[in-house]
Amino acid sequence: MVTYEELYEIVKESLSEKRFNHTLGVVERALEYAEIYGANIEDTKKAAILHDIAKEIPHQEAYKMFENFGVELDEIEKKNDNLIHSKLGAVIAKYKYNLSDDICNAISFHTTGRANMSLLEKIIYLADATEKGRVYKSELNMMTLDELVNLIKKDIDDGLIYVLSYTLKSLIYRNLYIHINSVNAYNFYKKVEII
Repeated sequence: MVTYEELYEIVKESLSEKRFNHTLGVVERALEYAEIYGANIEDTKKAAILHDIAKEIPHQEAYKMFENFGVELDEIEKKNDNLIHSKLGAVIAKYKYNLSDDICNAISFHTTGRANMSLLEKIIYLADATEKGRVYKSELNMMTLDELVNLIKKDIDDGLIYVLSYTLKSLIYRNLYIHINSVNAYNFYKKVEII
C-alpha cells in the first residue's frame, strides 16, 4: 500500500509550486476537520494530498487517460473544464495507487459535492473550499474565511450547506454550468437541516 510520504513526493513532482502549496493547505485544513470529527487520519491525508493530482494535466492527455481507463465524462463535465481534474484524480487514485473507494470518492467529488457524502468526502470538499489561501468574491456576501472555518468546526453539515450555497451562487454569477451533483448535494443537506 502506498504511503502518504510517497504520495507527497509524487504530488510535489507533479504540480506547480502554487498548486502544491494549495494542496498542502488542503491537507492542513482537512486534518483540522478530521481530528474534530474523528475521521481516519491516514485516509484524510492521502485524499487531501491527491485531491488536485490531475489539476495541471493538459485536457487532451486527460481525455486519453479517461479513454484508456474506460471512464466517460457526462455532458456538464465536458462543458466545464474545472470538473475534469477531480474525476481524473479519482481514476489515478484507484488504478495507479489502488486506494479505497472512500478516498477515490473524496477526490472525485471535491469540486461538486454530492448527496449523502461520507465524512471523508465532506472533509475534503470543505478543506478545499477553506484552505488558508482561498479567496472569495465579496460581491456574493460570503462570510469571512475564519467565520466559515468556525462554522464547519461547530457543525460540518451547516458548513457544507453554506459552501454549497455559495458555490451555486458563484457558478450562476460567473455564468457557468452547474453539475447536478452540486444541486443534489444542496437539496439533500438542506432537507437534513430542516428535519
